[in-house]
Amino acid sequence: MLRAAFFDLGDTLLRARGDQNAILAAHRDRLIERFGRRDWYEALLAADLLSELLVDDPAEPLRQRTLVVLDRWLERRGVDRDGLDLDELRRTAEVPRKLNATLMPGAHQMLSVLRARPGLRIGVISNTLWTGDDDLRADLPLLGLADVVDVVVTSHSAGYRKPHRAIYERALALADVAPEEAFMVGDEPYADVVGAQRMGMRAVWLRHPPPRPHPVGAPHDLRVTADAEITALSELPAVVERWSR
Repeated sequence: MLRAAFFDLGDTLLRARGDQNAILAAHRDRLIERFGRRDWYEALLAADLLSELLVDDPAEPLRQRTLVVLDRWLERRGVDRDGLDLDELRRTAEVPRKLNATLMPGAHQMLSVLRARPGLRIGVISNTLWTGDDDLRADLPLLGLADVVDVVVTSHSAGYRKPHRAIYERALALADVAPEEAFMVGDEPYADVVGAQRMGMRAVWLRHPPPRPHPVGAPHDLRVTADAEITALSELPAVVERWSR
């Protein structure tokens, strides 16, 4: 029996929107309001901290230590960190997703259909940079998802990025389900499909039109066979219905 449906966020339930310059200005304004004017905000917002995260721990490339990487970046810039709350800086550097993302077509309707199934919980498992579980949970009402999402898990809070087992284990534990009772839906074949299948979950690959970049961190010879493939979220309820017979 299926008891949980988990979803990736970016390019699965949400798509980016808005003018990037305006979004960066919103980030900067939040930092100025909280910490005053500093000459390193623009450099911080433009920094490729994701790449630094991926090489932070060579023994475990999927480990995520956002605050360690942030502290290291500030040290290199010569920023005085005395009295600077790094976690508060992290939270402030993020802006609500309502400002830079919108729901994918049919996302809320699809989630409503699934959540109406008896005993099926809905969760989000997202690789993030700045955003923690509580931050993302606070975004749900602004995105119109508060009534259809039960569980939120981010890589920042889990300490590991998809496809690492730890982030999936956290989601399964919060939903109180076994791997064979859950499935994952996402557009990233490595993070979402391979990661879920390694856990013993089923995986649905939301395939967007090519060209698509090679998945971050994936082997160059990656071969993926999802349990189901869809090209639109509206196709998912039929897949779940088929699996439930």
